Order: sequence, then C-alpha cells, then structure tokens
Amino acid sequence: MHRPITRALGTAVAVLGLVCALVGGWFVTQLGTSGTATFTAAPGDSTLVLPPDVLNRTDSDVTVSATADGDAPVWMGLARPSDVDSVMQDAKAARAQGVSVTGWELETTTSGSGSADPQTYDLWQGESRGTGQAALTVTQDAAPQTLVVTAGDDARLSEVTMTVTDSGWSTRALVLLVVGLVLLVGGVYLAVRGGRGPRAGGPVEDGRESEDGREAEDGRRDETDAADGAVETDETQVLGTADATATPDTTDDTGSPAQPADPTTKETR
Repeated sequence: MHRPITRALGTAVAVLGLVCALVGGWFVTQLGTSGTATFTAAPGDSTLVLPPDVLNRTDSDVTVSATADGDAPVWMGLARPSDVDSVMQDAKAARAQGVSVTGWELETTTSGSGSADPQTYDLWQGESRGTGQAALTVTQDAAPQTLVVTAGDDARLSEVTMTVTDSGWSTRALVLLVVGLVLLVGGVYLAVRGGRGPRAGGPVEDGRESEDGREAEDGRRDETDAADGAVETDETQVLGTADATATPDTTDDTGSPAQPADPTTKETR
C-alpha cells in the first residue's frame, strides 16, 4: 500500500476513534455505571402530558416527579391514551414529543386554549398527589399509558423530571469508549507508519527496489566487473611470459635452423 494511502486511512480511523471515544466518554460521565438518565421540563401554568412514546419507550420503570411553586397542590394521573385524549381534548397542555440528550430535556409542545380538571374523572389507573410536590413510578406492565401532571388553580409547575434507569445504556457507552480508544491508537499507528520512508536499499511499498538500492547495486556490479577485468589482464600477462620462457631455441651456432635429431641414431660415446 502506498504511503499516502496509508497515512490517509490512518488519519480517518484515528478521527473516527476520537469521535467514538469522546461520545462514549461523555455518556459514561452523564449516565454513570447504573445507566440513569433524568430529563427535565418546566411546564409553567400548563398541564403536562406524557404520551406512551415517551413514557413507555423502554422496558424499564419510569419515575416522574413534579414540583409546584410554593405549597400549591400537585396531582398526577395515569390512564389509557384514549381516555386521556377524551378528557384533555382542546385543553391547554404541554405535550411531550420526545427527549433531548444534549440538554437532558423533555421536548414539549404547548397547544390548546381551553381548560380541564382531569382529576375529577374516575378513569385513572394510578394517581399521586401532594403539597408542593408529588411523584409516581410507572411500570411497563400495563403499557401503553399516558401520564397527566397538573397543579392547582393559578399555580405553576416549576419543574417536572422523568428518570429512567437502564444498565444497558452504560454498557453501550463503555463499549463505545473502548472501541473508540482502540480505533484512535490503531489510526495513529497507521498514520505514523505510513509517514516513514523505505529503508535504503530495501524494497519500497509498491514492490520495486528503491532508487538508492539500485544505485548501490549498480556500484557493486561495476566494482566486480573492474576486478574481473584486472584479473583477466594479469592472467594474460602471466601466460604470455610462460609461453616465452617455454619456447626452445631452434637455431645452431651459425644461425641456421637446427636439424632435428634422428631418433634411430644412437649417440656414440
């Protein structure tokens, strides 16, 4: 793999790992090891309605707490969604649409202009009331259900909190944190490794010899050829000298070529 591609891939993996680590770490700090999330709303002078897609969104129990200004009475009622719709109809109410994890808020939309007194109806599956504050824990056994929270006449709901505990959330946050750290370390390693050049004389990443390696190899070949040429020259000179030494003198004292001796004639002593 080419070094630029390795660096780019390593950088992308490192950035992805950093994002995962930051998100996972943030959720760990917010949810804790128990996985408890608390969402808050401030309905004011409006009745708060929590529909099933908010109240029954998970399989965990949900605890709703409400606080009113001063010592005003606070009431909560739990019933089937169709029964709540028939009671509230066009009454002014802040209806929860979902939750926001960035601000840990209940996202609400206020609609209606009429008035209603829901606690006077005999249709509630669960109720809770108190002075200044009240709380109710909703299990998921009878889902779907809708929860209505209201304060007394001319009173304001200063704060309503919905708390959900799910250990699976903290587990997923921890996994995301660990995976992000692994990707971050791996990406940094790839980016740093991809930025290093090839070793001198070693193979480059595309399988070809590096330029320095080829030049060194050519230099060694030239030195070998020169050494071989010198050895051949020395051998030729030595052979020439040996031939000159071994050639017999074929002339007699008069300068005429000597006649070869007759092998059949014996030397007379």
